[in-house]
Amino acid sequence: MAAEKTHKLSERKTRHINRKRLMGLVLAVVIIAAAAFLLVRMISHRSFDQAELVEEIEQSGGSNVDYLHFGSGILRYSRNGAAFLKADGKELWNISYSYENPRAKLQEGYAMIADIGGTSACIVGREGITGIITTNQPILNMSVSGTGTAVLALEDGTTSTLQFYDRTGKQLDISVTLEMGMSGYPVDLALSPDGSGLVAAAGAYLGGELATQIVFYNFSTGRGETNRLVGYFTYKDVVFPEIRYMSSQTVAAAGDDRLVFFDLSTETKPQVKEEHIFDTQITAVDMSTAAVSVVRSVASGPGLMLEVFGRNGKNEFKTELDETPRYMEESENYVLMTTESGVKIWDYSGKLRFEGLLSQEAQTVFAMNRRTLVQPSGGRLYRYRLK
Repeated sequence: MAAEKTHKLSERKTRHINRKRLMGLVLAVVIIAAAAFLLVRMISHRSFDQAELVEEIEQSGGSNVDYLHFGSGILRYSRNGAAFLKADGKELWNISYSYENPRAKLQEGYAMIADIGGTSACIVGREGITGIITTNQPILNMSVSGTGTAVLALEDGTTSTLQFYDRTGKQLDISVTLEMGMSGYPVDLALSPDGSGLVAAAGAYLGGELATQIVFYNFSTGRGETNRLVGYFTYKDVVFPEIRYMSSQTVAAAGDDRLVFFDLSTETKPQVKEEHIFDTQITAVDMSTAAVSVVRSVASGPGLMLEVFGRNGKNEFKTELDETPRYMEESENYVLMTTESGVKIWDYSGKLRFEGLLSQEAQTVFAMNRRTLVQPSGGRLYRYRLK
């Protein structure tokens, strides 16, 4: 009996020790996780006061080129061709073409470059060109999805045809015809991330008045609808020059004096989620999947106001400006703006995390990560590290 009692006491002691070890392990994990969270939060909310020039990279595209932030790299394009660059300026691919008036749009891993007014376009991915398109009618506008599906608005007399293509440039058996006298001129187009949805901002004269129709099409659930049309909204005396899918269920549209967010959670019935009507005109706007930045004049004075809205349509922050922006960009963590006096970066709480000059006059500047800025200027790329 004594031996059995000793054995039971030993078992209880072992269980007690194991329980203490487990509690200690859990406590250690919690402490490490909390420390990691605080470290990440501290890094993500760190402020900087200097942009140190790290590298100056010669570019082969010349000085008359445009650049877009394309994922973790940069898309460089001009009238003679395009290239995809890493953040260090290294070319991953380079293609040649001859476009009189090139314009580019991108979404996720694909971009489309089209000769506006011409009859040529190409679709590119991060690995290179995936498709070449030649049309019989002049190109008015275009858009590309995150899967590489693309749409071109083609002029055909008094109508425009919205023609779809796959990522290889093959024409699909999907098209929509707009009577420009009735439906309007396609001011801007936006494809959904998966390419199944399309929204068009079409400007027209309705009843003798200038108006914009924001028209929604769905090519999966809207097959039974005329022209795949699932909804539209009419705005009198307002032009909407820019629209964008912020997600598969949210579209943002920027007009002369307003910003409208549409809810597409019910695919066959788009609804207005948020509408912000300003008392002054919008002078600049930029849209991303993370946020929409609007700059407008101030009614009571000569200054400007920056207002930033999240994908839920709510105002994240606003701040007064004393300079006109040259370039704006949003990511998941920041809003970047360049002005005559340099670069400013805010987080979404509205706190200014960086304000400073670069070695070159600031026009376009890309934040490649939290501490690296890349500036295209004069046929070169300038790479900076924030300190």
